[in-house]
This record gives sequence, C-alpha cells and structure tokens, in this order.
Amino acid sequence: MMGNDIKIKKVNINNEDMTPKVLTAAVFSQGATMPEGFRLPGRYVYDYEFELIIYSKGSMIIDNEHYNVNQGDILFRKPGQYTQGIMPYSCYLICVDMLNNTDKNPNGYYIYNEQNFQNYYVNPILEKLPTIFHPLNTERSSQIFDSIFKEFVTPSPVSELFLRANILNLMYYLYQDSTNPFLNNTVALSPHFNSLKVVIDHIEKNIDKKIVLNDLSKMANMSPNHFHKIFTKTMGITPNDYIIKHKLDKAKKLLTRTSSSVSEISNRCGFENAPYFSFVFKKLTTMTPIEFRRKHSYI
Repeated sequence: MMGNDIKIKKVNINNEDMTPKVLTAAVFSQGATMPEGFRLPGRYVYDYEFELIIYSKGSMIIDNEHYNVNQGDILFRKPGQYTQGIMPYSCYLICVDMLNNTDKNPNGYYIYNEQNFQNYYVNPILEKLPTIFHPLNTERSSQIFDSIFKEFVTPSPVSELFLRANILNLMYYLYQDSTNPFLNNTVALSPHFNSLKVVIDHIEKNIDKKIVLNDLSKMANMSPNHFHKIFTKTMGITPNDYIIKHKLDKAKKLLTRTSSSVSEISNRCGFENAPYFSFVFKKLTTMTPIEFRRKHSYI
C-alpha cells in the first residue's frame, strides 16, 4: 500500500557503498500489555528498519500483507512500505541510514514524524533479505540488537564504528541464514527434505573422500537424473558444484593454517590427484594453491 504521491528514488549500489548509520534504536515494551487485536496507527517507512520480536501474540501488516510475528522473528522494512502493528507484542526497533547520506539527526528522530524518504537502494544483498525471517540462532540475534540498543543510548567516542559494524554483522547473518535452504524452510517444505538431509550430512562427513553422484542418488532413493534435478532446484547449486565448493573451502583452511604440502592437502580433500586439485583450484579461485597460500599467509 503505497500512496500515489510518494516518490522514492531507486539507486543501484555496491556492497562497499553500505556504511550504515543508526538513526534510532528503541525498545517497544508497552505493546506486550496492550489488548489483543489493538492496532497501532498505520505509518509509512521512511528509512531502513530492523525489528526483533521479543514477545508476541500479535501480528503485523506490511504493504497489505498480513504476517503473524513470533518471538525471535526479525523483520526488515524498506523505504516506502506501509506498516501497522497489531498487538500484543514487544520488540527492538532499529532505523538505519544505509549510506549515511540523508543528514537526518538521530537526536529527536521519531518514526511517526513526517520526513523525507531515504532512497530505495537496489543491491543483491538488500534484495535477498526477507521481510520476515526466523533465524536459527535467536540468541545471537538478540545479542546484536541488545548491543546496538545499549551503545546507542549510552554512546562513546567509538560508538559510530561499533554501531556500523554491528548493523553490517546483522545483515551478514541475515543474508547467510536466509539464503541457506536448510534454514529458510526451502528444504523443510520440500517432500525430499529427509533424503536431501541425509545426502548433505554424508557429503560434509566425507569431504575427504571421493564422492560419486550415483552413490548419492542411491542414498536418496532416486535415479541419478532425478536426484540431480531435485538437488539443484532445492539447493540452488548442482551436486558436483556443492561438493567441489566444500572441498575447496576445506583446502583453503588447510593451505592457510597448516604447512601441509599441496599433495597432502589434495589427498585430505578427496581429490583424485594433486594436478587435478590444482587445476580445479585455479579454475575457481584464479590462483594456484601455492599462490593462494602465499597471498593469505605470512612467511
């Protein structure tokens, strides 16, 4: 629900452009004691907003969509959206100037005051952050929100750096969790959840061995072609690419944290031989294993 007279500029930005500034951080605790079904005044969202639900028997409307909100849920709202809270619930609320360029003053900032809309930034990370998401690690989310709130209300000379770092940290975890099919319910809602979970667990426990597609498909009780199709559709990556990615992730750790030879690392990551390992590594990282080690290690 966006008014016809609202004009919001869309601007493409890169990840490095994001230098978030906290405009306000607050705790809305009184909502927990409000009558069930009581509605807060509807309002437009002027800036980027992160909200962590502390307690809830309520819900929320965002752009005509009705969302039930539960303890631990995180909501992400963007400039131009229309929202209305339906009680009872309590929450942390953080409003952010994503590029620190609006000149809005945190002193006296209030979400219900009419003000200019921040630009709507088009960015792969921001576009992937869901409107509502329940992270697996709710304790971590709570700690981040609480740290931001405490730092905002009791500032120090380094508060701006602390707050920026924690907003970026929050966005990082939200992106990682919401794009992981085992956390965002993509897999859980699949009829093949149990089969894929068995396969993923097998891959991660046997990353040091040669892993064959036919063996994985048998494990999932599917034909190789059907397994390849289901895995790719659900996980967003082919089985082979998934295996190679995890093998290279392990190889990178071994290259930077051990003095093992390339041949030893190749063997420990389940590659057929060192030359093939080096070929795959360079193809996907643009560096040989030795070059990677030299770049990321002190000698």
